[in-house]
Amino acid sequence: MNVLVVGSGGREHAICKSLKKSKLLNKLYIASSSTFKEAIDIKYSDYDDLAQKCKALQIDIVIVGPEGPICEGITDIFRKYKVNIIAPTQKWSYLESSKLVAKKLMNHYSINNAPIIRAPVSFPIVLKADGLCGGKGVRIVNSMDTLVAQMEKLKEEFPEGAKNIFMEEYLEGEEISLISLWDGKNLLHFPPARDFKKLSAAKNSPNTGGMGSYCPVELTEVQQDRLDLYKTKLNFMLSDENADFIGFIYSGLIWAKNDWYVLEYNMRPGDPETQSILNQLETDFLYILNAAIYQKLDEIKLRLKPGVSATLVIASKGYPENPKDGNLIEYQTQKDIVIQHSGVELRDEKLYSKGGRNLSITTTDSEPLYAFSTLYSYADKVRMKNKYVRPGLPGN
Repeated sequence: MNVLVVGSGGREHAICKSLKKSKLLNKLYIASSSTFKEAIDIKYSDYDDLAQKCKALQIDIVIVGPEGPICEGITDIFRKYKVNIIAPTQKWSYLESSKLVAKKLMNHYSINNAPIIRAPVSFPIVLKADGLCGGKGVRIVNSMDTLVAQMEKLKEEFPEGAKNIFMEEYLEGEEISLISLWDGKNLLHFPPARDFKKLSAAKNSPNTGGMGSYCPVELTEVQQDRLDLYKTKLNFMLSDENADFIGFIYSGLIWAKNDWYVLEYNMRPGDPETQSILNQLETDFLYILNAAIYQKLDEIKLRLKPGVSATLVIASKGYPENPKDGNLIEYQTQKDIVIQHSGVELRDEKLYSKGGRNLSITTTDSEPLYAFSTLYSYADKVRMKNKYVRPGLPGN
């Protein structure tokens, strides 16, 4: 099979590495990144141009990583050319691009989510931008004095995504990421992962796209029972709404009030959770994607490696607000470490930082603590000025 991956981050690099292992793969393409040596680069002018190139190259499956193309309607365009694509339609992208649309749907199907607050009577509360903000559109507000200031800051940082802002009840507890694949009829769930969104463990630390993750997460019997119930509700919602797409849905869940509550939906696999999940997966990933195209996900039984896979993100100082770009990155490969490129660029065959999160590194061990210990030791050896890794994983 010929496969195209759309996107150029750590998640897409992990997808490329996973697909390269498949015996079903003929040629692997990426649109577009010059640093991923595992795939053939495709340049394109617009999505119609890319779809036509897919037809010419006889590409069997396209998988989309980032939210941008999904929300811009890449799936709807590719369908016109009869190209198999794993990504939701523009209509279903609204579960991610509008948190208020997602809430309305969740409430209709009795899926737990934090209630909206019309006026704060106690703090802390959660301030949320309705639209896309790259995972950074959430603020925890602890006083009336900072409420207006945080609203203004959100609008300034994200003029499009923060056109509408709302307040939500603050929930506190353990969080997990449930990544599922929908084929239009069946829902396949990957093992739950945990990611670390805050820049540090400090309470006032800003949200990021994710500074680390591990998979699977151990759950109590009650948590697993409640998660199974949530999976049933999600499956029913997609079926009842005739969700006519093939693609991923990411449920950001928090354990509060003795149940799981949805914090957010993403209509794509998470980053850096994908890196950990795919490293833990023994089932052929391309076999899974092909089953989704033919609506046969109910026949898939996932096989996992023993132990835990963990991922640590290496970022640039100043991230997420003002990362210091343009730093040379040098590293030696190590047998037990998988390295994925994120925000990087090639200049004269040398790697330089470009964007906030630059590398994600992944390994497997018997427990998260041991896996992260190995990753921190390796991160110390990566040569890069203005390097930042979140301290204190995985305990906080």
